[in-house]
This record gives sequence, C-alpha cells and structure tokens, in this order.
Amino acid sequence: MAAATQEQQYKTIIDYLERHGHSRTVAQLRLDLTPENGGSAAGGGRTVGLDEFADKNAPLAPKGAAAGPGQQARRREGAGGQLLLDPPSWEKGYDGMRNFVENSLDIHRPELHPILLPLFVHSYLDLVLVNYRDAANDFLARFSPDHEASDPHIVRMLSSIRLPEHVSESEEATRWRQERYCVRLSERGWGLLLGWLQGGGLAGSIEGTEARGRDRVLAIINERVKVDAIPGPPAKIATDHGLLSDIKNRPRFLPELKLGPAPLDQKVQREVTRATAEKAPLAPTSSSADATEPSSSLDPSTTTDTQGTSGTAATSVPANEDPNALGAELISPTASDLPPYPSTLRTIDVAREVEKVREARKRIKLGGEAYQRSAGTLALAGAHGNPAQGEAAKPSVCLFTIHDAGDSVNTVSFSEDSTLMAAGFAESYIRLWNLKGGKLSGVRNDFDSDEITDSAGLKSIRQIDAPTSRKLIGHSGPVYAVSFDPVPGSSGPPRYLLSASQDTTVRLWSLDTYKNLVAYRGHREPVWDVEWGPRGIYFATASRDRTARLWSSDKTSALRIFAGHLSDVNCVRFHPNSLYLATGSSDRTCRLWDVQKGTCVRVFTGHRGSVSTLAISPDGRYLASASEDQTIILWDLGSGRKVKTMTGHTSAIYSLTFSAESTVLVSAGADATVRVWDVLLPTVSSNAGGAVVGVGAMDPTTGRRLGAFNPGSSVGPDGKRLSTVGLPDGAGGGLDGKSNATLGLLPKSAFVEKDKESADLLATLATKRTPVVEVRFTPRNLCLAAGIGSDGSS
Repeated sequence: MAAATQEQQYKTIIDYLERHGHSRTVAQLRLDLTPENGGSAAGGGRTVGLDEFADKNAPLAPKGAAAGPGQQARRREGAGGQLLLDPPSWEKGYDGMRNFVENSLDIHRPELHPILLPLFVHSYLDLVLVNYRDAANDFLARFSPDHEASDPHIVRMLSSIRLPEHVSESEEATRWRQERYCVRLSERGWGLLLGWLQGGGLAGSIEGTEARGRDRVLAIINERVKVDAIPGPPAKIATDHGLLSDIKNRPRFLPELKLGPAPLDQKVQREVTRATAEKAPLAPTSSSADATEPSSSLDPSTTTDTQGTSGTAATSVPANEDPNALGAELISPTASDLPPYPSTLRTIDVAREVEKVREARKRIKLGGEAYQRSAGTLALAGAHGNPAQGEAAKPSVCLFTIHDAGDSVNTVSFSEDSTLMAAGFAESYIRLWNLKGGKLSGVRNDFDSDEITDSAGLKSIRQIDAPTSRKLIGHSGPVYAVSFDPVPGSSGPPRYLLSASQDTTVRLWSLDTYKNLVAYRGHREPVWDVEWGPRGIYFATASRDRTARLWSSDKTSALRIFAGHLSDVNCVRFHPNSLYLATGSSDRTCRLWDVQKGTCVRVFTGHRGSVSTLAISPDGRYLASASEDQTIILWDLGSGRKVKTMTGHTSAIYSLTFSAESTVLVSAGADATVRVWDVLLPTVSSNAGGAVVGVGAMDPTTGRRLGAFNPGSSVGPDGKRLSTVGLPDGAGGGLDGKSNATLGLLPKSAFVEKDKESADLLATLATKRTPVVEVRFTPRNLCLAAGIGSDGSS
C-alpha cells in the first residue's frame, strides 16, 4: 500500500513537470527512479553529493559558443570547483528561497515556511566548513533576524561556531549535520518547490550567482531535508517539522490542563450562601447576568456561563473532542489538585466571598460592542445611573499621578479593595498612600495586651495622629515589585505587603505595624517581580538568575524552583485557580508551570523582544503578554496557540489587566497612554482545524501580518485638544484630590496611518507626558491607573 502511494506521488510530480515543459527534469527523474541507478518508484531517489550535483549539471559550453571534447571535459571537471568558489551563492540561494516562500500563494505559504530553517542552518555551516569566515558572518548578520524570535537557541548555537572544528565540537551542530530535517508538504506544494528549483541552475547556465544559489538550495534539500509529500490540500498550520529524532520523541498531545475555577470549601460555601440569601434584597442588580454570575463561584458544579465563554466549571469533555482545542470547555480542578490551604473556617474567607457576590451585583458590564454604537446612546461611568440592562459600557479609568518622583519610581500596585497604593523606589524604600485620604494608623508600641478584650480594644491601641502616607524602609537596593495580600479581597484593607528588590531578597511587611516581618532569601540575583497567590499564603518570585520560585509565607526557603528559561525571568502571574503559574522572560518566551509538580506544561513563543508583563484573564482561559517589541499577544492556555497580536503602543508596555468578564483588556505604557482592547473581537480568519488568527497577528493561513500599530496623540485632526471622557467627577486627580492628569479618548478618525492600526484597539486614553506604569480593574470594573508625573505633565 505504501509503495503504491509513493508511486502515485511520483506519477503526479512527473505529470506536473511534463505539463510545464520541464522535459529534461522529467527524463532525469525517470532515470534516477530506475533500479539500475539505485532508485525505484517505491523508494526515494539516489542521494547526490554537492560536488557530483555541480559537475553533473554544469553546462558543456558557454552560450553561443562551440567547444571541443577537451574543452567540454575540462569545463565539467572544474564545474564543482567553480561552484564551491562562489561564497555569495549561499546568500543568494537562501534569499531567493525566502522571497519565493514570502511571495507564494496564501494557501501554500504556511507549509513552505518551515523549509527556511534547515536552509539557514546548513548554508551557514557550509560557509564555515569551507573557511569562508567573512561570508559566514555576513550571512548570519543578514538572515538571523528571520529566526531569532522562533528559534533563538539555533541562532545562538550558530553564533558560537566560527571555525570548522567548532562544528564537530558542538553537539547540536553535529545533530544537524547527521540528521535530516523533516518537512511535510502537500503534493502541490512540493511540485511548486520543485518548479522553482528547476527554474534556474539545473536547466540553465551555471554562469551567474543567482543560478548557483538555487543549486545550493537544491543540494541542501537533497542531502539534508526529508520532504514528505502527502495527498490532499495544504495544511493551514505547519506541523510535524523538525529534526528526525525530535519528531520521533515529540508527544502527540499536550498535557491536559484544568483551567476552570477552583472549588470553594464546603463550610465557606454554606456560610456565603446563607449570608447572600439574607442580604440579597438589599443589593441592587445592574443586569441579570451579573446577578447570576456569583453562583458559579459558589457551586463548582454550576455550568451557567454569564459572558458566553466557557469559563465556568466543566466536569467532563466529550470523548471525540480534544480538551486542549482552541475554545474547548474548561475543566475545573478538584480540591486534591490544589496546593494545601488551611482547613479551618475563617471569618475573613467568608467576608471575602460574600463581598465578591455583592460587587458582582453592582458591576458594570464592559464590552467592545459599546464602541460600535453611536456616541450618546450609552451612559458612561461617571454619568448618573448605569447602562441599560444587558448593555455593555465603555471602561472608565481613574488615574493617580505620583509627582516629584523623577525616574525613581520602579513599580506601583493597588490593593484589591482600592484603598491603598504602594510604590517601590530606586532609593530602596516603599511608600504607601491611602487613596481615600484617610490616616494610615499603626499599632502603638506602648499598649498592654491584657487590656484588649474585644474589637473596641483593638481600635484603641492604634495611633490617633497618623499620616496619610508612610515609608517602609528595609531593603538595601532598589525595589522592583510590590504585591498586596489578597486574602481580605474587596471586603477590607490588606494586612500584609510583599516587596522584591535588587538586594536579592523578598520582604514581608505588616500593614498593622508597618514593620518588616520576614526576609526571604534564596535567589542569587536581583528579584524582578513578586506576586501573591489568589488565596494568599503562597507567593511567587521572578529573578535575573533565570528562575521563578514558589514560596509559602510561613517558610523562609522556596518550595519550588521553576527552571527552564534561557534568560532573566521578568514577571510572574498566578492562574485564578492557583494551580498554574505563568512566567515571562527576556528570552522572548512565556511559560506556564504546574505549581504542584513544578513542571512546564506550556511554552509560548512569538514575541520579538523581552516579555515585560503578563495578565491572565479572570475566566482562566487567556494569557496576555506584552513585550519590548511594543506588541501584546493573546494566548489560549488550553491549546497553547496564539489567538491574536494586538498592536498600537509606540513605546514600552508596563502593565496589563483584564476586566472581570474577560472581555476587555487594558494596557499602559511609557508612551503616556492607556489603551483599551477588545478581547472577543472576531478574528480575521479561522481555519477548519480551530486555529484562530487575530488582527495584527501572523496569519497561519497566509503567513502575513494582518495589522500593525498606530501611534496615538491627544490632539485631534483640527489641532485642538480632544475632550475628556469616561472620568467621573474628581477622578483622575492626584492624592490631594486635584486634577493633575487628563485622559482623552482618541477616536480612530484622529489617526493618520489607519492602515497600521490594530482593529481590536477600541480606544486610546492619552496624557501629555505621564508614563503610566500600572493599571488594574476593580471588582466593579473601574480601571485604576498610576502614572509618574513630570514637570508640567497633565
């Protein structure tokens, strides 16, 4: 059966070549397939060496001139040498193949693109092995950017090889020289590739670098690449390509992930149900969807989905459905899957869950459809009343600006109840502010513990005269990250604060005494980020030592070390169910780790710069990552696929946050803007296999970018300042309540380069000169932002 299939493939190829007039190639192919030449219709053709190939296909005489038998023999004898003595031919060959792939039909481009990697690797290694060092350096410098994003380890390996002996000393390079690289093409795609290769060098003259470049490409494909031509239409996403040993050892399916909501403790659930039932009539509801939303968090078996996504619990997946497919229903973890938590019933846990229900009932629903209606049909936040029931609103942003700080502010964070803001400074200290203007009262040092018998006694031991801002001193290096204790949630102020510093330590601070309680040591390099887990107790750190670590607040040593990144780990984020941890690195990749096992379960590649910040959607389905390449990529955690790329920022992106429904993403950056993105915008194209391509992303069906960014401005086309929208009275003011930053909504008509605008960019809220370093949605979907003010910024 296999022999018959291969025979049919060869017949198809020969028919195609005959129709296009490639008679000489057809004759040679028939000759190679004869048993006398070591080939057969059922097997592959005979492997031809580079020298033999060059000699065999060299012209007998220059065009337009006759040559005698002696001249013919001498010309054939020197053809191989002539081919080897032309270093630019490698560069010309790869460049020609790259142009052929990029200019091919959209249906064939994805399947042809993987063939560029083996051509890139072997072209460089060939140049090194024949001692053309300058040509090799020029080749690597010109074409390495094509592969740095997708295969950075290959580029690094080639950069370390400078001499012929380095090839044999490198284990990876030896694998590339000994193993074939497998590429799967459709029969028609393989025929197109053969047609391009035959178009020059084989039937034409060897005179000319471009023709010899095609010979180089054909020789590499013949000797180093294994092409599987399969019947049927071309694949819309290239799969099953790589070195032969990697293909054989590659697992067929990704490990299944449990991304649904974590189950609530039964004791807490009973108390929350009772408390919400008693006070339900007192709580107004903005929409029926909001009123039903908390039920899914109270009962893990509930399958109600309020936003049209599959973010609620699912106990099973149909047998014929891939649980990791894009858009598949999420599976919830069981209590045994999660890290251990206290089994005792705590009042603070009940208060937190009850407050979640109340906040959900008062929540304003956000969505991209709000921007599709005409202005004035929807009341924005800050106007009287809420939007009509079921309608989506535009997000409002309240910006707090830190003045007189210069460039010393490294990080800013808001507490979950929106009452506190903390900032980490380069001068090694942390500053706290009360956003309500109240006093930050600490516990007095001169109280008698025996006199405390009730809650009134606790209040009496607090300081009477207290400032509205406090400074926490303890680190011996710049503070790069701070994180508030999430246990109280929105029911009350946090009690603890974590901070990460250049001094390689993480410190735990009490917000009752404003003193340092614990210093966690373990990292060998500066700690770039720290974040509490969703339920407290556990926290994670990211460091320049290329590791992320999991800690428990009651232990001074790390519980898990997540190693695998090839450079600094810049940021960490917990999944909402606490079972997974996402990390972003300077190696341009993001990884998802199993907290319990300490293993990497997903690797996301696609950025062309260092990953600066991450965000995981509240429904647990999506990961958003921002990079120094000024793009935001949305990933599907279950399938591990890129959903889309969002472009629009013109400088570094500092922070990302999802709305409570996971329908809107807000970003902030050094370009002094806050940008609003539509997460659920229908993508430009979707293939039958379920892979979705987003606006601005690299479309796997075409291989081309679908959109780019548009830099914004707070000035309209007429040169006038755009009016301020989306801010309630007093919002956007500083700590003194005065307005010190203005956010303006920039309509799409205000942009000049509309062809470079990402379609899922809903709005750009711009300041004059205030870089925005932090954004965060509250449970009611108000977006809080923090910026670093400069002289005259507004």
